[in-house]
Amino acid sequence: MQGDRDSKRGAFHLVRAWIAAAVLLALTGLSGPAAMAQDSLPAVQLHAGSDAPAIAPYIRYTRDGGDIAARPPAEVVAGASERLDGRGVHFGPPGDRTTVALKVRNAGTVAGSWILTTGRGSLSHFRLYEVEDGRLELLVDGTDPEAARENLRTYQAFSTELALEPGQEKTILIDFLSENSTYMPLRIETYGTFFKDRRANIAMVSGVVLGVAVLIFLNFMFFSITGHREFVWLAVAEGFFALNTIHSEGYFTIFFLPDAPLLGVAIEDSIKCAFAVAMAQFARSFVRTAATFPRRDLVLKTLIAAGLAVIVLQAGLAVYDQAFREMLHIGTWFITVAVALFLPFIGFAAMRQIGRQLWPLLVGWGSLALFIIYAAIASMGVFTWLPVNWHLAGPIGLFESIMVTLALGLNLKKIRAAQQEADANYARSMAERLAISERAKQLAEEKAFALATVNSQNALLHASGHDSRQVILALNSAIDVLKRSDETGAHRELTEILQSSSNYLSEIAATTISGAAIVGNESGFIALSAFKGQALIEPLLMMFRTLFAGKSLTLTSEVDDHAIIVSDRPMLMRALANLLSNSYHYTEAGGATVSLRIDATRAIIEIADTGVGMTPAMVRQLADDAVPRAREEGAGQGTGSGFRSARRLIERLSGSLEIISSGPAGTRVRIVLPCAQLAVTPCTTSELDGALPGWRVLDFDRRDAFRAALKSAAVPQTRVAAATYDDTTVTRGRLSETVGMMLIKPLCREMRDHPALAAVSEEV
Repeated sequence: MQGDRDSKRGAFHLVRAWIAAAVLLALTGLSGPAAMAQDSLPAVQLHAGSDAPAIAPYIRYTRDGGDIAARPPAEVVAGASERLDGRGVHFGPPGDRTTVALKVRNAGTVAGSWILTTGRGSLSHFRLYEVEDGRLELLVDGTDPEAARENLRTYQAFSTELALEPGQEKTILIDFLSENSTYMPLRIETYGTFFKDRRANIAMVSGVVLGVAVLIFLNFMFFSITGHREFVWLAVAEGFFALNTIHSEGYFTIFFLPDAPLLGVAIEDSIKCAFAVAMAQFARSFVRTAATFPRRDLVLKTLIAAGLAVIVLQAGLAVYDQAFREMLHIGTWFITVAVALFLPFIGFAAMRQIGRQLWPLLVGWGSLALFIIYAAIASMGVFTWLPVNWHLAGPIGLFESIMVTLALGLNLKKIRAAQQEADANYARSMAERLAISERAKQLAEEKAFALATVNSQNALLHASGHDSRQVILALNSAIDVLKRSDETGAHRELTEILQSSSNYLSEIAATTISGAAIVGNESGFIALSAFKGQALIEPLLMMFRTLFAGKSLTLTSEVDDHAIIVSDRPMLMRALANLLSNSYHYTEAGGATVSLRIDATRAIIEIADTGVGMTPAMVRQLADDAVPRAREEGAGQGTGSGFRSARRLIERLSGSLEIISSGPAGTRVRIVLPCAQLAVTPCTTSELDGALPGWRVLDFDRRDAFRAALKSAAVPQTRVAAATYDDTTVTRGRLSETVGMMLIKPLCREMRDHPALAAVSEEV
């Protein structure tokens, strides 16, 4: 069964053995070699009814010793001089013919019988001899198909009986060649222990195969329910694992292949590769590596292709030479180990990408990877002292299959939970839509009420403005009369006071009417000016005092006399009017107070009333724009449109509006505006233009120059600010269509600091 290479090695070792024998003959005489060989081989001490101890320390062996049947037994025993490292019976890498020598002695006082078992049933060449009367007696011949079949079916591994009288010794020689591993778990056991181990092994294999069969059934059942292909691939992988468990325990060899060791190796390597390929394809299907981990998917596809190639090459194993068979066997282990090593990384990545419910993937694949790596190293004989327990392959593989199936179940559970949550959200959404549909009429009524409130406030502002103009006309008439009748100038001081009051009221009237006109304008256009806080608060007090007094309510103010604000006064007045209107409508006793103060560079405006207040839920709804317009339970309560309208106006001015407190004792709201100070520094249009990078400030009062500059401006019109004295509604409307901002003269340096200009100021 060996090729030319084995013949040459055998000849070389034979010459070396004859030289050694000649030296021994010269030193000890003709009878010396046999005696010394026997004495140099330690004996395993046996006692009837007891198993032998670990026999690795008693074994002597040699590799590539050739055919021992053609040589004297003493020479064979003398040549087997190498010792085993550790307690594992492993003779190194496969491919070389190995000769094993073992001596046993019945150290008891009664006769005993034991079974010497090799634990192996698939070997390219196997013969077991007993040295008796200086010759070899063949006990087990693995090269004879009939003898091998009978021995394997009796003992399930190449084995022989040892019957020893008290003090009797026997020397056993084993001559074998393995294509895949030289691991041979030699043991000497009593009949009871041996057959107990056999029954336990059969029970273990049966349990593993039964467990795998149940898992395969569950996977096909899950596939029929869900249609997910990963269940099929897992079932295929588990099927190959069950076949590997049966084959690795020798049952295929015992019952079907006792005379075909190479075919057994081909089947074994094919099953290993098929298991690795199926499990890798399961990982690709379950984790969807092609979409989630493209690079890892490429590695898996490469390993799958290599595994399929090895499976195809196994068909010609009998015609390959020894070197190629060894390379193919190493390739089988490489693919199996590579898949086993790579899958835990896939499992870890899947836990991070898909969810922690896939932790059984990492546990199952990791445990199998550790075992396969260890088994590969031990089986290949890299370290001969490493023990190998192939019986653990079944339980570990079953554990791995259970963990992977558990991962599938947990993932289905999460998918089901997510689906139930989605169904619940859909049902909740439909219920909300139904509620919205039922409230459509109510919302329409609330909208009409809100519009009526806004129109009422607009009418109030317009009326206040027109009333102020009537007062202005009367004052101007009185001023004219005084001027005509005061030829001597006796009433000049009174005339100047009246003229100043008329001018002040004119400014208030223009601001009031402008504030009413800008409601509903959402273009974002604002007109910045520098004005005193009193010019903002006093017109509001004039408009609302009469209304408050009609309900026996008070309206007071606390204003910092030196406060100057840079903002859009009509827009700000409109927002404050909305808030005061709310205080007026929902206050039945007491009154309201408006305060204004400067905090660093901010203006703090607060409105506090003694009204009925709002519930915490209403306050939260008003603070959240995503919630539809709120409406308190009970008659006479509003929708919150006035507050939200005021907040939108304040936010357009780069400020903020919030409800500080609200309850039965009343409500307090606060407005925070930027760009406020106690004094301002006047500047010209050109100075302000140079201090605003990204903006172009043009003088609108010089119409021709303004139009020419507007056409030639290098910046977009949305970055052009028009400076003018004309703070009227008409001018505001015209400029909102052509430029991005309006600046009311007199200008000041502090305007550059307003956030609406969105530019870094420079020193003027």
